[in-house]
Amino acid sequence: MRIVIADGLHEADYLIGLFNTKGNSLIVINRDEQACRYLSERNNIPVIHRSPVREGNLLAAGAKDADLFIALSQSDVRNYVACKTAKQLLKVKRCIATVVNPKNVSLLKKLGVDAVFCATHLLGEQIHTSASLDSFINSLSLEDNKIQILELRIKETHEVCGKALEQLNLSGLASVSCIYRQDHGIIPNGKTVLQDDDKVLLVTTTESRERVTALFRRKRA
Repeated sequence: MRIVIADGLHEADYLIGLFNTKGNSLIVINRDEQACRYLSERNNIPVIHRSPVREGNLLAAGAKDADLFIALSQSDVRNYVACKTAKQLLKVKRCIATVVNPKNVSLLKKLGVDAVFCATHLLGEQIHTSASLDSFINSLSLEDNKIQILELRIKETHEVCGKALEQLNLSGLASVSCIYRQDHGIIPNGKTVLQDDDKVLLVTTTESRERVTALFRRKRA
């Protein structure tokens, strides 16, 4: 499968680790030069420093007729434009966009993006349907149990409490999509520090679920 990963940092890093396997051909393109260096060094693959919203850049990168296009920019508009360019002009078979604003999930779907994901939207849906928000862990399985979304509750007795996400070495294991803190949803980055009573929403694989859960459950010595 030929997969294009456009923009993003930690999200892109996780997906590269997930999809960089035998049988897949990855095209990674990013408009941020520092992100390009980071992703290339961590994953030992070439990363193209170009804007993925421009048709010429995507063509030069080899994205035409790709099987999957994933847009990970922090700008919902950029992700929409990138997906539409890939779908309409480069005939990519399936496009996926992430969005920051939950209200844009249904909008982008109506505008033709095949699949749209928002951490806050997923969290809200899970909270709405959950019988017990305060349960330590709830999981939702996707794609025939290959991908799982975990909701982990942080306590001050946990070893991860007080640590920044970048200290947890989650690359290749999981991606923290959202943190629910004091009735507010937070889209985290590597500098975000976990606090007591945080509800953390992670995306991981079935194979990594137990390892990720154990990491977050580990008590202080």
